[in-house]
Amino acid sequence: MLKAILAALCAVFCSCGVAYAQPYAPDISMHGMTVDGVSRSYGLYVPPSYNASAPAPLIVALHARFSSAKAFHAMSGLRTLADARGAILLYPETVHGFWNDGGFAALQRVEEPQNDQGFIDAAVSEVRGQYNIDPARLYLIGYDAGAAMAYQQACRADVHYAAVAAIANLMWSYAAEACAAPGLRPTPILVMHGRRDDAFPVNGLERQAPVTADRLSVDATLAALRRLNGCGERADASGRGGSVYYSSCSGAPVAYVGVDSGEHQWFRERAEYRLNHLGVDSAQTIDSFFFDRSAFTLPNASPSGRARAWTVFVPPQYDPATPMPSIIVLHGRPSNAAGMATISQMNEVARRRGFIVIYPEGIDNEWNAQFDLVGRRSRMVGGQRAVLPQDDVQFLKDLMKQLRVDLNIDPRRMYLTGFSNGGFMTIRMACSGTDTFAALAEVSGSLYPEIMPACRSGRAAPFLLMHGTADASVPYTGVFIPDGQGGDPIRIALPTQEVVAFFIRRNGCSMSGETATFPENRTPGTHIIRFTPRGCPADAPIVFWRIEGGGHTWPGVNGLQGLGVTNMDINAGEVIWDFVSQFSLPNDPP
Repeated sequence: MLKAILAALCAVFCSCGVAYAQPYAPDISMHGMTVDGVSRSYGLYVPPSYNASAPAPLIVALHARFSSAKAFHAMSGLRTLADARGAILLYPETVHGFWNDGGFAALQRVEEPQNDQGFIDAAVSEVRGQYNIDPARLYLIGYDAGAAMAYQQACRADVHYAAVAAIANLMWSYAAEACAAPGLRPTPILVMHGRRDDAFPVNGLERQAPVTADRLSVDATLAALRRLNGCGERADASGRGGSVYYSSCSGAPVAYVGVDSGEHQWFRERAEYRLNHLGVDSAQTIDSFFFDRSAFTLPNASPSGRARAWTVFVPPQYDPATPMPSIIVLHGRPSNAAGMATISQMNEVARRRGFIVIYPEGIDNEWNAQFDLVGRRSRMVGGQRAVLPQDDVQFLKDLMKQLRVDLNIDPRRMYLTGFSNGGFMTIRMACSGTDTFAALAEVSGSLYPEIMPACRSGRAAPFLLMHGTADASVPYTGVFIPDGQGGDPIRIALPTQEVVAFFIRRNGCSMSGETATFPENRTPGTHIIRFTPRGCPADAPIVFWRIEGGGHTWPGVNGLQGLGVTNMDINAGEVIWDFVSQFSLPNDPP
């Protein structure tokens, strides 16, 4: 009897296990096509219930900037919606980072614009040719930059969608102008938006040169959509977070769901998640608005805690049945996830080498590398004062645990890198996060003295450091500020060589080592010196890449202007992956 009870308990609890042991969502199949001479790809999910004799709905889902089809499918929960409604999911992919929503010139995009409208039309046509699609049930979902593209698609005279959902994006002024064109057909539109979204603030954001477009406010976005759909100014229903529903429109309904405490994110609720329990689920809300509109109501949830945001890129070779390594890439201050993806081009490295990339967003565009160690209020570089209450060490650990709920990430091959302020945070994680991250690499960061006591314990991890000697933002000679009273300057961060020496000692290496000097090649005036200390443990080596004449830049990518010379003799992303990918954690993370 006792054995039977124990067996039953094991069946209940052991099957829950840790996240990476669970079955993952069925994968999408990837397909290729050529549009205007450019190779394009899209993902496709066909639900098990699909019957060729019955017309099926088709949902086009446009991923976020610098993300991918496989990432969107694995993390959005749209598969559950598709299974319940018998809908086929079509996930087009961008060529580079952004969708061409008609605003490339206004927003000064640096990448070459693509014919994304023609590509989406061609992909829909190809799927229609292979499956029995109901032409009256063609739906469109866009997330982040995909939502900007969704607005553009919704305001076309030659194509009509049964309904459109835009998540984490308010309108740009050029989109509102396009939607004011005569002869457009009204389209039911749902907008879901975090009320703490810095990318698209509730009150909008006026243009700043050289950009020639405004980010519209919630009210201005809704006004444009109401005009398109023939809605009056008075909403038929209202709810938390400024949510409103215009259902008595002459053309089509408009719904806005404002999520209190929500950031720039796709909203999803799962009991296994550690982050972002806001009580609102994008897929469930879309399902009701698209397929059961007579019963649609505005969510009335009470958020728990402050939300965090991130972008994930999953390469085409990802297979949910096989664990894949991953790397977090931390942006500098005052940059963001999209900016880091741009200057590092780590997605291209991941596509070639086969790993998942995660770009988290810091709160107020920065990371709390040391403030929790010295109190919540502390002097910053430049003499400013800041309040950084968040625990970013725990956030990064929790983020990886949460991502493993949806993605089959190898728990022993999770890595971390960062640039500038993200490099400072990477150095903190080299002391406080080595139970989770197998190896780390920092570019153009430094070590705050306040972090040094936190480095006395914990596993010594493989660590790569990279810094330019002509870095004016985080000087090679250290960061100092005046004391304000005419005394000696206050040291904020250590000189680079002292940082390297600190981790050489921490990891038990010798101060002597092998030096390799690479001659000037593609970048006159700058060259590379690589130092590898001797005597390091096999599982905790140190490598230092000194960029002679290099500025505050990411080597190998000309993505930062006015911050010094970028050395093009190496690709920092490739160098970092070559280093970190050699190592694995000795045990699964706690």
